[in-house]
Amino acid sequence: MASGCTTLAPPPRKGFDVVVIGAGVFGIWTAYKLHLAGRRVAVIDAVGPAHSNASSGGESRVTRCGYGDKELYSEWAWRSISEWQMLSARTGLPIFHPLGVLWVHTPPSDLVTASARVLKRQNIPFSLLDADAMRQRYPVMRVGPNEVGFLEPAGGALMARRAVQSLASELRASGVTFLSGTVAPIRREQGEQGALRAITTQSGERIEAEQFVFACGPWLDRVCPDAMARRLFVTRQEVFFFSVDAGATGALPVWADLPFYGLPSLEGRGFKVANDTHGPRMDPDTGDRRASAAGEEAARAFLARRFPTLAKAPLSETRVCQYENSANGDFVIDRHPGLDNVWVVGGGSGHGFKHGPAVGSHVAELVTGKAKPREPFLIASKPVQQDRAVQ
Repeated sequence: MASGCTTLAPPPRKGFDVVVIGAGVFGIWTAYKLHLAGRRVAVIDAVGPAHSNASSGGESRVTRCGYGDKELYSEWAWRSISEWQMLSARTGLPIFHPLGVLWVHTPPSDLVTASARVLKRQNIPFSLLDADAMRQRYPVMRVGPNEVGFLEPAGGALMARRAVQSLASELRASGVTFLSGTVAPIRREQGEQGALRAITTQSGERIEAEQFVFACGPWLDRVCPDAMARRLFVTRQEVFFFSVDAGATGALPVWADLPFYGLPSLEGRGFKVANDTHGPRMDPDTGDRRASAAGEEAARAFLARRFPTLAKAPLSETRVCQYENSANGDFVIDRHPGLDNVWVVGGGSGHGFKHGPAVGSHVAELVTGKAKPREPFLIASKPVQQDRAVQ
């Protein structure tokens, strides 16, 4: 029976300088850097930091500095490694595994040549290995007579979910507010004198702040349609883990033989093999997250060619995640077109995780007025047709 009472909407949450929407790697490092800068920060996520459907929710990610002539990414990756190391040292479990990263290729390779030139200029260590040297160091790998290796000894693997959730725990302990809720889409007509006053969750809660950072991963175009509609390409990516103990692969580092890349078994998870080729389009909420038989067949065919003793290893686990690609693979880090106090951050494009600390620093500088948006990351520079230029 109705009581006759009127249900009132809850009062808006106030008192925040910045609200960060999205608790993936870009959002959590942005919140961390803003908190260090003395800002009152809140983080809101539909589920929680690095949840299973998030792009930051998997087990491991690669960190390397070779980006061809894309020198800014080399700088950011190198700068970020030291912060990953510090985070790893603070936690009870490792975040960064310093395994090194090996690119195997047949010269000439414009990507490797340009990477070597940039890394030398930036004083980032690397070495070139001939076929004999690779066979001696990594006997589990079959190496052709004309193949060479580009080794980054300072690179390695990052424990993705653990990293994001560890940083979130640090922020909670230091007083940063974490909220749960799905944020309703924002549009420029919601602004008052060109500024957004509040965001609203689908449950009706209103959260006010001076500035907002939207780092929503594969949902960025849904939450910021004015900025990102048709500019975000979410693709389905399959990952396979094979029952191969780390001892069976010796000193093998993280490796890349594009389009395939992978890692030796970390913490007993198994030998990881993934195809970096952009998969079919995927809905991050409803997409089928069961790996395909065709994907496993392709992974095993690769193993038979490059790691023949592992080709028949039992399949221990699979994972389907997503890349949220910009048209050319560059990140999106820019002011919202039409809302001056809103920042749009995303387009990790499958290579973004390693740059989390540097992205967070840059966004914090934008929010605090210490920097201006940079050319590679402008929304206006992102066309609506894919043409990947960053690897």
